[in-house]
Amino acid sequence: MFFLKKLGNSGHKGIHSSSRPCSKIFLALAAGFIFFWMLRFVPAHAAMLTIACYEDYRPYSYVNNKGQVVGMLVDFWTLWAEKNQIELKFLPGPLTQSLDRIKTGEADIMIGLFRSKERTKYLDFSHPMIDIQTNLYVAQKMEIDSVEDLGNTIVGVIENDYSMEYLSRNYPDIQIKAFPGSAQVVENALSGKLSAYALDFPNAIFLLAEHDSLIKFKRVKTLYTEKLRAGVKKGNTQLLGVINRGIKGVSKQEVETVLSKWGLSPRPLIVQYRSWIIGVILLLLATCIGFAFYSMKLKYRMGRLKWGNRPFKKEEWLDLIAQGEHDRLEFKSSMRWNLATLKTDKILEYVIVKTIAAFMNTQGGTLVIGVNDDGQVIGIESDYQTFQKKPNRDGFILKLSSLISQNMGRQSHKFIFTQIQPIDGKDICQIIIKPGKRPVFIKENNKEAFYIRAGAASVPLSLSESHEYISSRW
Repeated sequence: MFFLKKLGNSGHKGIHSSSRPCSKIFLALAAGFIFFWMLRFVPAHAAMLTIACYEDYRPYSYVNNKGQVVGMLVDFWTLWAEKNQIELKFLPGPLTQSLDRIKTGEADIMIGLFRSKERTKYLDFSHPMIDIQTNLYVAQKMEIDSVEDLGNTIVGVIENDYSMEYLSRNYPDIQIKAFPGSAQVVENALSGKLSAYALDFPNAIFLLAEHDSLIKFKRVKTLYTEKLRAGVKKGNTQLLGVINRGIKGVSKQEVETVLSKWGLSPRPLIVQYRSWIIGVILLLLATCIGFAFYSMKLKYRMGRLKWGNRPFKKEEWLDLIAQGEHDRLEFKSSMRWNLATLKTDKILEYVIVKTIAAFMNTQGGTLVIGVNDDGQVIGIESDYQTFQKKPNRDGFILKLSSLISQNMGRQSHKFIFTQIQPIDGKDICQIIIKPGKRPVFIKENNKEAFYIRAGAASVPLSLSESHEYISSRW
């Protein structure tokens, strides 16, 4: 007010002489106004930021049985906060409630979600954090190969999830039903109220595994792969800048460490560089054309040894054993008799099942029981003595059949061919395994496990590795 009075009482000369100070004062006032206007959108640097997060989005963000908010995204933001010296508070809840908390200002940041046209109306999004794949799952018994095959089947989704917008836009004829969270979607599916649902990977797999029901639903199609980003209230550019600078400060190695902790390790190199590997294979194949005739003869001979149903001659047995163990051939001394402890051993039975499953999940192969790792023929007579009613070949085959049915399902038998023959007076069991039409899981410590052949060993895959392998194999 004083400044305006002085300006009114001055002459032309006074106005001219004070123009520069006026400009500086106005600029200072404008800068101060802008600063305080922006400040109302973001807490002070040392203050606490509140993050709205999911309550059942395993393994990304969920409340455990101790009431703690945990998950991969929680670990990521904790790392982010440590680097930026900011205190965080997590508010768990359903997706719809979390979005409302951002709109009303109850929370500052949405922990992570996909950017969509609808959401950009009330949210601004950060730089991408990780890629997430969303899949369509249907009941194992359903003969469905594409989204179009669903017909009148209702697809379960999470309320306000990106999948609702995606399906409505790309498949307008599909019927969808929304649930508060992913746990409710899977619970309704397992109770028979839903035959199909769209959920992110591996959220859907984690929930099925908790109910020991991994094989009850199958992936039909990957609907989309999108980048997960943090969300803030529309116009809060200062907070968005703080978030983006922090995301840039988290290294790729640190992100991979967090992912690995939750079984979300980066895709195997064989998957990441699939096209390059295929190119190299084709090049090598072209180089080896000159050996085609020899290769065909060799392939025919090996095929006859592996898949033939006629009895082997002694020379053929010796040729097979002389190959040594490799990705298509495995030796086991016995099926259930521990030669070290001289007792029946359930672990040995499990090893037999694990090996057969690994062959079925890969390219097939041959398991020979009665031959040790050094290729020495020791026979399976020690196993015979463990069967009270039928201490002979029949008892052995019956037990083997029972192990396969109990651990892999009866449908696995059509891929397995068994014969027992004597060599040098000792019985040897040859089990010929063909590649399975579907992935084979086996029971391990009351959970389902997935094995493949790698080199001369049966190797277990993690949850994410199994999904990647199954997606590329079947």
